[in-house]
Amino acid sequence: MMTPDAPLPAGTLSRPLGNLEIFFKKLADLGAPLQHEHWAVHLALRLDVEVADPEAHLRKAWQIVAHQHPAIRSTVSPARKDDDAKPSNDLYVVTPFDAESWMKETFRVERDHEDANALFATLRPSAFTMCYWLPRSSELVIRSSHWRLDGIGVLGISSIFLSAFAEVLQHGPDHAFPFSGGLRGLLATPTPLPQNVELLATKKTKTDPQILDVGADALMAEFFKGVPSIGLPTTPHSEQALPGSSARAEVILNARQTTQVINSRRDHGFSFTGAVHAAIVRVTAAFPQHPLSKAYAAFFPVDLRKSITAVTSLPHQELLFGLYFSGLPICLENAAAKGFQELAREMTTVYNRDLEDFWKTPSGESVSMLQLAEPYLTRTTALFTAPVPQDFPPTQTPDLSGLGKVGQHLQSEYQASPEAPKIKVTSMWLATEMLNRSVQFHVWSWKENLHVGASFNQSFYEKPFVEDVLKKVVRELLGGLGIDE
Repeated sequence: MMTPDAPLPAGTLSRPLGNLEIFFKKLADLGAPLQHEHWAVHLALRLDVEVADPEAHLRKAWQIVAHQHPAIRSTVSPARKDDDAKPSNDLYVVTPFDAESWMKETFRVERDHEDANALFATLRPSAFTMCYWLPRSSELVIRSSHWRLDGIGVLGISSIFLSAFAEVLQHGPDHAFPFSGGLRGLLATPTPLPQNVELLATKKTKTDPQILDVGADALMAEFFKGVPSIGLPTTPHSEQALPGSSARAEVILNARQTTQVINSRRDHGFSFTGAVHAAIVRVTAAFPQHPLSKAYAAFFPVDLRKSITAVTSLPHQELLFGLYFSGLPICLENAAAKGFQELAREMTTVYNRDLEDFWKTPSGESVSMLQLAEPYLTRTTALFTAPVPQDFPPTQTPDLSGLGKVGQHLQSEYQASPEAPKIKVTSMWLATEMLNRSVQFHVWSWKENLHVGASFNQSFYEKPFVEDVLKKVVRELLGGLGIDE
């Protein structure tokens, strides 16, 4: 990172970080002394490529994406003394493109790791978006700090990368590609600096900020009703342990089970992610809990991209990079006493909230979730950085993030023309590095299968325990929906 007094290179673009970006950057920096990064996003793709050694083609494709989508090269730099930004606000920075430097810093070939799972546990923080190619398993891994990308964003940029890869496979890595005009089907980002969600939220907001504060407080009150939340038990005697390496586990339902889950949850009127979340709560509640922990209280991420495009007319292409989500509160009181169906109904009510007609002011005015984003994010970021009250147990609440149908963002095949080599994506997973005592679950559907993944820190959880929890989650899900295993 540059010092506040060091001049930025000529041609550099910059803006102050938004509140949500600052929050995620601070969380990332907390792990720096341990050489870890909380919530760093990882996407792994196993590829079947009709080329014996695609390394040179991958390098060229990565270079093309970095040129056409400058935000992938974004880093954070301290605010300058002559900037309009507040002194405490770091800068979101994109420097002029240097292809040789970019490839040297960000593209790695990992020949010693058996697969992406093994690599995941070894990766260390980087100021850049990183790309790893594993020849032994034919896997591609993209890793980014969470302040730069969310799950939907990394899926979108990986699809752009594979489109570029397909073009390079057709023409060869030494071909002079038209960087300035863009490749066929590969639109260059019109604006290199993505806007932050708080700025976009306030552009169309006419409601009195004090009224919005009332709405944000009401949202926070929903969460506080359930704290301290129930949680999963950590490894014995790990209370004073420092965070170590992260790991992941995953369970995949077969095509028959996946179809049955989709049909049954629809028949019951449950949301897809809400049903899985209910199963996680059921499994969690079955473990012994702290005497003060009676409810399940957490936040689940909601994608605000549709809300943003509705009020700003920004195309989806400009919303790949950036944090365009918010965390809605969930509070399921007396969780241990409730069955799956009751929990799933409550979860569905929360997941199905209308983000456009989200809250009513005292005068009856309709307020969207996007309008509440700025004051609400201020409160949630303060909450996450506050110390745990003395009498409360450590926070170890399992969280869930739903990616939906991955096929809406990532194709299973890429080919530049009928005569060109074909790229098949045979499998994929998404995971986050974890430094706290929580298990981060992800749920998604890919091709014909439902996937439930879990990211965790190995200082606090052992993999066999997490794998067993995943099996129990599937058992609760299938049993709750009346499906035989």
